[in-house]
Amino acid sequence: PSVVALSLFLIAVLATAAAGNVINDIADIEIDRINKPHKLIVGSKIPVKTARNAYFALVSIAIIAAIVLSFLSKNLNLFILIGMVNGLLWFYAQRYKRQFVIGNLVVAFLAALLVLVAGFFDMFFLMEHAIMWAKATTVIQMILEIVGVYAVFAFLVSLIRELVKDMEDIKGDAKVGCRSIPVVLGISVSTYIVWALQLVLLAVIGWWQIILFRDGAVAAFGFLFITDMLILLSGLQLVGNPKKREFGIVSILLKLVMLSGILSILFISL
Repeated sequence: PSVVALSLFLIAVLATAAAGNVINDIADIEIDRINKPHKLIVGSKIPVKTARNAYFALVSIAIIAAIVLSFLSKNLNLFILIGMVNGLLWFYAQRYKRQFVIGNLVVAFLAALLVLVAGFFDMFFLMEHAIMWAKATTVIQMILEIVGVYAVFAFLVSLIRELVKDMEDIKGDAKVGCRSIPVVLGISVSTYIVWALQLVLLAVIGWWQIILFRDGAVAAFGFLFITDMLILLSGLQLVGNPKKREFGIVSILLKLVMLSGILSILFISL
């Protein structure tokens, strides 16, 4: 793909992410008044009408970029994906995030989808060239394996972080009727769920490290130990009787888990 195509993809992704944040802030005004009144922007510093106009502008930018990108790649899948993601983000903010488990799964799915689309971006352009596609079969299979593993990683980390954020926001969520996991099952059960998911995440990373070491990707193998340590550190923060402060720390650590894990892909050569 050309620089123009890559730029359009970046614009579509960033505009979609920004639109998702804006519509989420609009939907969360009452919750944020309780959970973080000092950080409230929409409905306080920025009028709701202005925020809503910004949302529609950002979605329009994302869709236009996706249309042009689909034209350049001669592949409608990119347009369909961007449109689907924007739709999911809207439904998440308006409905899914207040439902038991559904909202968490939607965010985790979108995180995994972003990794998949970014990893397979070149393939959207190769699909129209049968000969080049056939020649690249071996490389494509390797990319499928790598991107698949990191998509699972992104799904699990996002799912854990969403659950921790719900634990942090339990007070406001309960008052406005959100059926988040912590509201329905309590903080104690939610903590055990987080630990269980972290064990699954560590198992996935450990399995991937074994494969990397076997294939000679020693740098990536070693770098992932940083990710392992961050996961363990985040889990330890939940020992005892964690409060809002600890949940905030865990949320930050999980951001670093995501960053360090994704960065490890830079040390893998095909």
